[in-house]
Amino acid sequence: MSDKTNIFANEHNESAVQTIRSTMAVQLDDNGTPVISFATNRGKGSGAQVMPVSEYREYVETLGEYAEHGIPESTEEEQLSPSETVRRTIKQDDGILSFRVRSGKGAKPARLPTTDFSEVVELLRDTVDAVESAGKQLGGE
Repeated sequence: MSDKTNIFANEHNESAVQTIRSTMAVQLDDNGTPVISFATNRGKGSGAQVMPVSEYREYVETLGEYAEHGIPESTEEEQLSPSETVRRTIKQDDGILSFRVRSGKGAKPARLPTTDFSEVVELLRDTVDAVESAGKQLGGE
């Protein structure tokens, strides 16, 4: 038996928190800037959320505001900082929360069940100091 087809290859039962834990990394981008990247979901149409480490704390604080106070009815998208982009793009539909950290070609939204949102925010809050420390170690902060 040399050829195999994984029956569950397109099923992703990992929670958003599990996906973040397995994908979060701090590295230098092509310009030498420390960036944090992580995915909240896997599969078609998904991608990593990538932003400068210097903007991560404000991004997490912005998500925390929405976790605590709710999501506005409608938002619009512009070329803004990660936290401003979250403010403009966050939306909730059929129990799924989506938002982006940047706009433009190739920008993929983070998608996660609304039931996971508070836990995701807590996980991200718990990583802010470590992310900023890793960014400093990489020499950009």
